[in-house]
Amino acid sequence: MTRYALISVFNKTNISIIASALIKKGYKIVATPGTGKVLKKNKINFTPIAEVTHNPNAFKDCIQAISSSTAIGILFDRNSSVHKKQLNTLGLKQIDVVICNFPPLHEVVKNINDFNIRHVDVGGPFMTRSAAVNFKDVLVIIDINDYNKVAKALKNNSVDKVFRKQMAIKAFTYSYKYDLKIVEWLKSS
Repeated sequence: MTRYALISVFNKTNISIIASALIKKGYKIVATPGTGKVLKKNKINFTPIAEVTHNPNAFKDCIQAISSSTAIGILFDRNSSVHKKQLNTLGLKQIDVVICNFPPLHEVVKNINDFNIRHVDVGGPFMTRSAAVNFKDVLVIIDINDYNKVAKALKNNSVDKVFRKQMAIKAFTYSYKYDLKIVEWLKSS
């Protein structure tokens, strides 16, 4: 079965490093439009997220990665023959890596009118938390400072359950802090 890495990042610094490392290990890249522009510029092949989600290009690109297709691709039980069969029957992609980071709230939400789907990340936390929940089979990367470490681990075939668990803890912490910033911002507005 083809393995996919879903990449949707606000901070695109060094994204080509990790994308290239994944491709060398046989992963196919799926990317959201903004991330895809950077990958294309760096001559890295990818599948646009819309080809996985089949979402209509509506709501002015506010809903890109949220779909049952991405949820199933990330969350399905790799040890279940029933899940694997359903995944194949539905023609869905097995997403084994999720790379995501969110826009800094203080940079995009200036006032109460900015508090909306265009500025407060919904899809990123959805993907990050889904991958972290399924860390036994899915690698989640949220910190750009981990790209070299992950690339090295991929090269050395040392991305095991312990490594994925460490990355899941970072992902849950990142998502938790993002949610706390939202709560603090709403309380102060």
